[in-house]
Amino acid sequence: MHECAPDGGNLFARFRIARHMKERIDAGEATIAPATATALPAVAEGALPDAAIVARVLAGDSALYELIMRRYNRLLFRVARGIVREDDEARDVVQAAYVRAYYHLSQFRGPAGFKTWLARIAINEALGRARRTPALVGGEEQILAFPDLDTPEPESAAASRDVLRILQTAIDRLPEEFRQVFILRGVEQLSIAETAALLDIKPATVKTRFHRARRLLQESLHRKLDDVTRNAFPLGGQRCDDIVAVVLARIKRQ
Repeated sequence: MHECAPDGGNLFARFRIARHMKERIDAGEATIAPATATALPAVAEGALPDAAIVARVLAGDSALYELIMRRYNRLLFRVARGIVREDDEARDVVQAAYVRAYYHLSQFRGPAGFKTWLARIAINEALGRARRTPALVGGEEQILAFPDLDTPEPESAAASRDVLRILQTAIDRLPEEFRQVFILRGVEQLSIAETAALLDIKPATVKTRFHRARRLLQESLHRKLDDVTRNAFPLGGQRCDDIVAVVLARIKRQ
């Protein structure tokens, strides 16, 4: 499970939720079991299972929804990015998916499968936008839009950015069914079973499409593929915080 910490590793935001829960416990307002209440830092680190967070959000502890967003921001961003093929549009998809999920939490039938349920909302949102948006012709327009990597040495940073741009452009040019599978399996490192569940396809189909996607990419990249795949389409720090802030603001307004 991948979570995005507050920008710069700032512990203030990480423990803000823990402090909020402690204040509610002290005031006798929280409905938290004693064993959980004595482990507030663990709560801040995302130790609560999804179903427990959902139950508490539905019970009125809406601040805990931030844990859900930080837990799944990267997954949802990559899922959306594999469909819409544009960073800003992918972030809009993630934000819209979180808002939709928040107002339909009561429809989730747990305790397991929340990640799949949430990802399907993002996939449906992304597919809807992709159908409404004309596809870009050519890849040059997209090459300059990808985010930079944080690398200490300028020369190494420039080389890494070049390789990453080449990789991301190659992924964007894959057929959609191969692209979605490759982002989930190769980039996000999900299992075959998880990928099949998220895309609602058979595990055997995942294997076939992933193998074909890798072969297509290897034909154009030859080297560097395995070295840079895990760093493709990053989402963390301030970008992660921005998504959380936008969704919380939308929820408060509605």
